[in-house]
Amino acid sequence: MGQIWVDYFKHSTVQFLLLSFAVCLYAVNTYALWDQWAWILLIIAIAPFYEWVTHKYILHQDLSETPGWKRNFQIRLHHGHHLHPDDRVLQFAPASALVFMFAQLYGFYALISWSWTTPLMPLLTSLGYYLVYEWIHLAHHTKAYRPRTKSGLALQQAHMRHHFHNENYNWGITNGLADVLLNTWKSTQDVPKSPTVKKLAGYEGHIDE
Repeated sequence: MGQIWVDYFKHSTVQFLLLSFAVCLYAVNTYALWDQWAWILLIIAIAPFYEWVTHKYILHQDLSETPGWKRNFQIRLHHGHHLHPDDRVLQFAPASALVFMFAQLYGFYALISWSWTTPLMPLLTSLGYYLVYEWIHLAHHTKAYRPRTKSGLALQQAHMRHHFHNENYNWGITNGLADVLLNTWKSTQDVPKSPTVKKLAGYEGHIDE
């Protein structure tokens, strides 16, 4: 089981997230932003739904029909992961995608708070959440790992159904709240096996390294 921790911490994506978290934590302390703690509760509350929407509408969107960087990026981001779910490299989001995502999040937080410093608190929370996200996703795909709680095991099994039974349901990674509320938490008896569960948007090739 120790190998899962090695795989987690040695990956460049996790290293990028840890460094970003440390820098953001330093900035939060420097600007004395801990009185903005309510942001933490807000981010935790909306995270399951952000995760659901991102997974369904961004990660599973149709592939670009034009060969090139965008199509290759989509394949590396998620389509390749569905085709090769046991590939350790593809189980992590590429750091380049996270740079873009967190830049967008910071811009959004800045817009709604109308501040350059206040957004550092929700950004710190988002970075912490994503570190947990990457760990849980890695654990879902680690055959030797068995969750210690019933809810954790149910979530792992739901994610395996997403990969090996029907890719159109069970979108949650860190929890199933959004799936339950949006009626996409499904068992193998609830929905038929999908012929495209490993071939998102018809993708059948290999990841371009």
